[in-house]
Amino acid sequence: MKKISKILVLVLVAAFIVLGALNMQDQEVVKAYNTEASYITIKNSTAFKLENVHVIYNGDKELEVGDIRTSSSETAEILPDDRQITEVKISGEIFNGRKFSGTFSGLVNNDTLLTVDMDEDFSLFVTSNIDNFDY
Repeated sequence: MKKISKILVLVLVAAFIVLGALNMQDQEVVKAYNTEASYITIKNSTAFKLENVHVIYNGDKELEVGDIRTSSSETAEILPDDRQITEVKISGEIFNGRKFSGTFSGLVNNDTLLTVDMDEDFSLFVTSNIDNFDY
């Protein structure tokens, strides 16, 4: 009888732990999905100044960031009514008219970083840490 009681207690404890872990995981997904952004950070990792930098989010909301010096970052502030962001487009150019652009979809929050970089052949590209979720 003691052995059966111990086994029953262990099974109940294990079930409680598993259910608690599943519940926490569901809460994290909901919390991540509802995250709002109050700004987006743009980083210049090139050897040149970025000019005429623009960020468009959710298809039609535009932010003019302006120029970003070499090895610098700028933040683009999001209006309070527009903080549920699922798509971001960035564009701009460097001094000789070379253009860059990038489009990203997914979860945008205050940790979002858009990085403009350059290859050895001086071609520009944009990377991002945006989590891509299927909606």
